[in-house]
Amino acid sequence: MKILFFLLFTLSLQAAGFWTLTGLQKANIYVANDLSYIKPETIKTIKIKMATMLKSNGILTHQQDSPTLMIKLEEISNDGVYYVYVKLALGEEVQTFRADKSATFALTYDSNDFIEVDAEELDSEILDSIDFLLSQFSEQYEDDKE
Repeated sequence: MKILFFLLFTLSLQAAGFWTLTGLQKANIYVANDLSYIKPETIKTIKIKMATMLKSNGILTHQQDSPTLMIKLEEISNDGVYYVYVKLALGEEVQTFRADKSATFALTYDSNDFIEVDAEELDSEILDSIDFLLSQFSEQYEDDKE
């Protein structure tokens, strides 16, 4: 009986995400690009994908004093093969539960993807990774609304 309880408890913990997006109503968009070989159109497309996902979830964009939803792109290149680290994070001002209730900046959501691509497929593979990360964010947001 104890083993069954432990198994059910463990499975329920894995189903819940570490991050919470409860109450998120607005967010600004930011792309930090550290890739040397990416088309400017791809960066524009990433911003459009981010805005579209936020709006489809009812989250306002371009609002003053909003949390920031950020995509960060970092690369490691090696003889025509690129290793790209794609990070999606939500940063915002929060108040701690410490005695002085200090206000601080915190990452309240963080997800990443690490991909290996050839130079010819760099932009399309990055966009696929962005789609993957944004869908995870959207699913987490929907789960937290329930």
